[in-house]
Amino acid sequence: MIQQLVFAIALTGATVALHAIGTVYIVIPAARLWNEKSKSQTPPRPIWVLTRLVSFLLVLHLAEMAVWAAAFTVAGILPDFETSLYFSLKSYTTVGYGDVLPPERWRLVGPIEAAVGVLMLGWSTSIIVAAVGRIYNSR
Repeated sequence: MIQQLVFAIALTGATVALHAIGTVYIVIPAARLWNEKSKSQTPPRPIWVLTRLVSFLLVLHLAEMAVWAAAFTVAGILPDFETSLYFSLKSYTTVGYGDVLPPERWRLVGPIEAAVGVLMLGWSTSIIVAAVGRIYNSR
């Protein structure tokens, strides 16, 4: 059990760091939401800003799930990367079909990844809410 918890906590730290770095240095700048606008520039269209923002957040979440999947594969928890990615996608998003399961001695990693996924998706939701508020307040 301790091995599972240490493994999952390390992956949680990596996920939070990736999400923080990704949102601050990649997603928000790429969406061009918080850029200072000069008087000669026309502001970006809200639909494109939100489309870019949500698209980049989705790619960021997929990268985070891939980190978990790679760790599952390297640790030998699941047989190959495709199976690991499938398990990670359904755990992170809390779908949890139950058709692919890790061995019993690793059964805590799925629920922990689900908890992390809920937190990261909530974090992204708060960014989207802030973006929508900023767009409507600027109009």
